[in-house]
Amino acid sequence: MLESWRYIVNAVAVRLKVPVGLIMRRPGPEIEVCVVNDDPRNQHAVGWRSLLEGSGLSCEAVLREGRALRVPNARADALPWDTNPCLLEHGLLTDLGYPIRWPDGTLFGTLCVLDAREKTYSRQDRDVMGLMRDLIESNLRTLCAA
Repeated sequence: MLESWRYIVNAVAVRLKVPVGLIMRRPGPEIEVCVVNDDPRNQHAVGWRSLLEGSGLSCEAVLREGRALRVPNARADALPWDTNPCLLEHGLLTDLGYPIRWPDGTLFGTLCVLDAREKTYSRQDRDVMGLMRDLIESNLRTLCAA
């Protein structure tokens, strides 16, 4: 399953022309990098973990709100991203993140893409992300039914 998810994040990153595609999962109070795309500009490592609450990560906002988040430029956004490690450590300004849910509706984690350039994401971009999120959730339903 993780191999198919890697294919998904690679396809999304190429389609949206971004260097970083991630699937993050929430095992308890932490957030963990579960899958990364194969772009050499992506400095995220599978297995990296952080406490979720107060992390400043955009996936914290996605999981707290339970809905998609679009940040065209973190430096100009209304929300304070000044503690976001993606911005501080990797210079990633933009984020498009979608919540991933288990079949029972609880939150598994997020599918997100990030870029160092300011970027608005088109309706088509958001539709692609939503479809890929739906595919991941379908995989989770299959896993739970097994």
